[in-house]
Amino acid sequence: MLVYKKQNCQMESQVPSSQPQQQITPEMLEQLKKQAKELAIQQALQQRLAFEQNQVQQQMQPPAQSKTVKTPLVNNRRNLTVAEIILMFAISCGLVFGVQSCWNYATNILPKIEIKVQK
Repeated sequence: MLVYKKQNCQMESQVPSSQPQQQITPEMLEQLKKQAKELAIQQALQQRLAFEQNQVQQQMQPPAQSKTVKTPLVNNRRNLTVAEIILMFAISCGLVFGVQSCWNYATNILPKIEIKVQK
């Protein structure tokens, strides 16, 4: 957050809003690129330093004493293979055609069946 505020102050000092827009020359563009690159490097170094300090502080703290050890649940996601997709397609087609044929048998063929009892 602090770095962001510093950047805004620097940006405001570079481009005054009261002056009309100027044409940006290639030299000015290169200078702006260099400044942006330097700011990005500084931010990355500050973030890395803060991360390393945080890691050191966490290592210095004694581990919490607990009787139960909780292991995190790891859920690995993966894409379906071609064989699995084909298998799902075949099963779904089989279910659809199976339900349709059962319905057809129940509504069209069963009513036509007659049972004759001989005496």
